[in-house]
Amino acid sequence: MIIVTGATGFVGRYLIDLLATQKKDVLACGRSTKYARFFEDLKVPFLRLDVTRPEDLDLLPNSGVEAFVHLAAVIPAAVPDIKTDAFLKVNTLGTFYCLEHCRKNGIKRFVFSTTLYEGLEQFQLPITEQMGRRFAITGDHTAYVISKIAASDYVEHYTQEFGLQGVILRFTGLLGYGRQEGYYADGVFHPSAFEVFYRRAKEGLPLEIWGEGMARRDSLYVKDAARAIFAAIKSERGRGLYLIGSGSGRTVAEEVMTFAEVFGVPQRPVSVVYRPEMEDKKKSYYFDISRAKAELDWEPMYTFAEVLRDYDNEVASGRFDVGSSQQGFHFERQVGTSGSVAARSV
Repeated sequence: MIIVTGATGFVGRYLIDLLATQKKDVLACGRSTKYARFFEDLKVPFLRLDVTRPEDLDLLPNSGVEAFVHLAAVIPAAVPDIKTDAFLKVNTLGTFYCLEHCRKNGIKRFVFSTTLYEGLEQFQLPITEQMGRRFAITGDHTAYVISKIAASDYVEHYTQEFGLQGVILRFTGLLGYGRQEGYYADGVFHPSAFEVFYRRAKEGLPLEIWGEGMARRDSLYVKDAARAIFAAIKSERGRGLYLIGSGSGRTVAEEVMTFAEVFGVPQRPVSVVYRPEMEDKKKSYYFDISRAKAELDWEPMYTFAEVLRDYDNEVASGRFDVGSSQQGFHFERQVGTSGSVAARSV
């Protein structure tokens, strides 16, 4: 059996979908019952579980567990007040409780996800595992990052001290249907540029590129992220930290042009407007994923154009609508707002 905490979250739902497609015996765990129908349709058992309560973890199977995948977390995008203690309670203490459950019950394989913000302040590109951490000590993400760093160090501690096979996946920014469509910054909610561009492109409205639009940034489709977790579950040799991203990044201009190409049609092309006089974020970042390729046998499958097409299919499916009875959500890869919005972050 594979146990997955945070199964009701953005990445968790896609991972459960993939594991079900692969005919794996899986137990989905989460605090919310919002997506109970989703798990029922997949014929995956669901356990309501709060990782901050050790007594909840006692309800989990204590034998026959192949891997424990720990995705449960509180993220800044969902928290209006960054002074909350939820980051420490859920992200750090919750991870400790899950590790203790694995240690006491002889569960050897532990897969944990952490955040790109641990290394986002690196100056050299591409960012590698060997560079360690470099993060902003101020700002709305700092408390979250500190909590994830502490959790990651607990995973490494249990790997070296108690012989767990701890795999830490540091994900870049993830794209996909079902994620929160925006984020809180200093208590104010901001819409995500990706979803805004998607809606504008679908409606045939112009897309703006502010500044030079040449900053190269990393992002990854959620289905590729789920595949990376599955690769870590299967890996016999995987241990320690792996950077999981596109491997090269894309410029804002490249992404906007792809939006226009994918959703524009001859009868209604999507125009791109350059606004060099407007200020843009200059910082570039992207991950070196060579270690994940070599040791986990993983690399992304989706080009950005394929991400947009598949995302469009996912939106049309309504698969995560509460109460949806749709089944067979087709995880397999298939190849082949109004007002001005700046292309500062896609």
